[in-house]
Amino acid sequence: MPQVNFLYEFVEKKIGSVFARYGRFVAGHPWKVLIIAVAVNLALGIGMVRFQIDIDAEHVYLPQDSQSKKDQILIENTFPDLTGSNYHPLYDVHFDNRWARVIVRAKSGNLLTRTSLEAVKDFNTFLQTMTATADDGTIVTYNDICARAYGICAVDGSIFWNNEFLAAVDAGNVTFPVFVSSIVGNVYYNLNVDKSATTDANGFLTQMEYIHLNYELRKDASDDNVMKWMDAFVDRMEAYNSDKLDIAYGHHTSIDEELHKNVLGDIKWFAITILRMVIYACLATLSIRDVVSQRAMLGLAGISAAALAILASFGLCSAIGLEFVSIVGTVPFLIIGIGIDDMFLLLSALAGAEGKDTVEDKMAATLQTSCVSITISSLTDLIAFMSGVGSSFIAVRNFCAYTGVAVVFCYLNNITIVAAALSLNERRVAASRHFLTCRRVETKPRLEGKGKSRPYIICCSGSPPSNREEAESLLDKFPRWLFPKIVLKLPFKILIILLFLGYLAAGIYGCVYLKQGLEFTQLVQEDSYFFKYSDLLQTKFKRQYPISFLTTQTYTYTDPNTKALIDDVLSTAKANDYFDDSFESNWLTVYMASAYYDGTSETNFINGFRSFITDPKFVRYENDVVIDSSGTKITASRYFVLSRVLVDSQEEGKMMLKAREIAKNAEINCLAFSPYFDVFEQYVSVLGQTLQSVGIALAAVFIVTCLLMPHPVLIIFVTVAVTMIMVGVFGYMLYVDIALSAITMVQLIMCIGFSIDFTAHICHGYIVAPGVDKNLRVEQAIDEVGAPIFHGAVSSLCGVVILFAATSYIFKTFATIMCFVLLFGIAHALLLLPVVLTWVGPGHLKMKRELTPQNSHRNLGTSGHSVVSNGDAFMNNQASHNEALRSPKKSSVAPMNEDVMGFKEHSANYDLDCKADGECSWKKSKAS
Repeated sequence: MPQVNFLYEFVEKKIGSVFARYGRFVAGHPWKVLIIAVAVNLALGIGMVRFQIDIDAEHVYLPQDSQSKKDQILIENTFPDLTGSNYHPLYDVHFDNRWARVIVRAKSGNLLTRTSLEAVKDFNTFLQTMTATADDGTIVTYNDICARAYGICAVDGSIFWNNEFLAAVDAGNVTFPVFVSSIVGNVYYNLNVDKSATTDANGFLTQMEYIHLNYELRKDASDDNVMKWMDAFVDRMEAYNSDKLDIAYGHHTSIDEELHKNVLGDIKWFAITILRMVIYACLATLSIRDVVSQRAMLGLAGISAAALAILASFGLCSAIGLEFVSIVGTVPFLIIGIGIDDMFLLLSALAGAEGKDTVEDKMAATLQTSCVSITISSLTDLIAFMSGVGSSFIAVRNFCAYTGVAVVFCYLNNITIVAAALSLNERRVAASRHFLTCRRVETKPRLEGKGKSRPYIICCSGSPPSNREEAESLLDKFPRWLFPKIVLKLPFKILIILLFLGYLAAGIYGCVYLKQGLEFTQLVQEDSYFFKYSDLLQTKFKRQYPISFLTTQTYTYTDPNTKALIDDVLSTAKANDYFDDSFESNWLTVYMASAYYDGTSETNFINGFRSFITDPKFVRYENDVVIDSSGTKITASRYFVLSRVLVDSQEEGKMMLKAREIAKNAEINCLAFSPYFDVFEQYVSVLGQTLQSVGIALAAVFIVTCLLMPHPVLIIFVTVAVTMIMVGVFGYMLYVDIALSAITMVQLIMCIGFSIDFTAHICHGYIVAPGVDKNLRVEQAIDEVGAPIFHGAVSSLCGVVILFAATSYIFKTFATIMCFVLLFGIAHALLLLPVVLTWVGPGHLKMKRELTPQNSHRNLGTSGHSVVSNGDAFMNNQASHNEALRSPKKSSVAPMNEDVMGFKEHSANYDLDCKADGECSWKKSKAS
């Protein structure tokens, strides 16, 4: 495909030439570039003074522009708040209302005894008499802040110590699930009893082990008073001890406090993680050759550049008012990983430029070779993260914004701070200066000639490296030693393809059956008081929820057709498999069956209703009806059904959608609502938003690859490889019991960036490798970019495994998914793609570069960092003359540094001279 190759060569040449000129500029002004870049990062970091944290779990991890949120606003504006006078749990509007809740268990195993229930009554008295002291010194009691009904504090579950209920317990005739009180009428308490409760043949309750008590707080209570009382509540519950009861408890901010505490408690593990990455980066750049070619300090420069990028991004985001959420705590790990990966690419390119005569030439060749690949990965990373900025999940939105900005600064810092550090280091190397003291040192032979001791020679001798082999660290050599031995042998190629087919099949299966939704229990530690409460609530009680069907349109309620329309909605719902056919709360039916009903006119209907709700048995129905100011019209009303016992979060989401479908299809204008829909929204929206964000990111990969690496074969390879990696990450979440949620959505978007880094680097390394033999070109690609890919993955893995010791769900899932993407990414980049490229890789480019013996220490079949000026003849004859094309041994090209005794002028240029019969040999350039 010569036309395609020409386009790629054109783009590569144009972009590469820009970076080459910039590299010369940096080499000429390293201190200016370094100081300005550091100053800008530090200046932006000042924005951290406006740093703010959002720990509201419901706000951060639930969708904010959902239908449920819109319905909440409508209901709040339509129905008055009666929590201060006529509270009932059916009428909760918000999932995150103010509350304190307690699960009580009888140590005897059965709460349905007078002794146990009187102990529960004593506990209720103990709780309601608790006091707290406000900041102004006033005493705060539960009575000051509680929701009220019947003139007293309303407790959902107070039926259990009602005298009539206790008498029924003694008589053994407790009706279930409804108990009829002579004072308040029918009390439905099924949801307050554990699901293992049993009844006899007559339907009387015989045993219950757990009960759930809900202490609701008024909406108009002072925030300060509520929080002071909540603190006292936790302290008293921790100290509570009974020989009859066990308790578990929680309140409306428990999840926020516990999540924040967990994340802060796990910071030490995150710090250790980053420290291990820093140590690996230094070890991977550590040279054992001598003290002049030592590059360990460059590893610190790369880490410092990434750290400054984190500071600048956090400062900028804080300055514009973007709040920090707990998941953003993983950004430093991510950016340091990206920074280390780019640093290794720059170091690899610098090692390949060691044959250049001047620092300016080296930096030009270094940036020309590496910055195209770095730009591709950084640009696609940026677009991938920006795809999540529009998410309705605050956690996703803020994480992607913080990370996107950090990616930009990481890229800029790599081509400024790291590039300047490379220039300064090469100046030091060219002057034969010690990497720590910067003092000039002599070569090993010269010091031996002076009779210096061996320790002195080891610590104080050295010379500039003359080729890649001498410039690279010991760990740099491992990837090119190992992976070509695997991917270039046919049996291994077949095995790799078969293994990846199995991997893909398992991934697809996992994607099909992937779980969705975040259980808030997962966000707290197992030794937390709130974990105990949440776990009991999920495992011991039924997953049943009240659903209201409400209309905000004015209807004539004395018209029989109005009641028929309402009954039709409720009967349709109760006939559906997602709803309980035995429960209905319908004020209109109860009112029409009462002695207060008057249907002679709409005005009389309303007057009768007002008398109806003064009766203690029917007072709760006041919450169901809104009468206009003239008292002649009902402008809104609502009715309730109950879901059946649902199995999991998927059914909860489907039930919500079914309720909305019933409301939409009803002849009467109504909507379906439950405060729990706020949570269920994530179950139906997280998959769509994840696929949208990942789809945008994959499209970005395709577009950026088209622009910067415009070769159709490579575009397909990169896009397909990234897709395969993401299929694996998605699918394998099933096998480690991780569900798709706002937290994992963030981590999956993050995976796109790592996937791109791995695949783009190897494809770019292959396309610029000279020659026509695909096996040799793959070997050259691994030689040039294999070490950066390997080090980037291994350094991140070394760090991330520490996070498995964390207690935070966020860090644990982060560690798991990071391990997936790193292992799958390196496997695709260094195993699958090389095998595919050896079979169907695109043709070579004809870009001309100077070749010197210093940067071709190994033969062209393995190094491939340069193409000779008469490379066309070389390429045309390579297939049949591979052995003839091998470069001379090092000793036959130029003397070793140890032999030149400090002389630098051993870098003469050589050309490959090929005769008509195909015989080739190395000739010293006439220009030399």
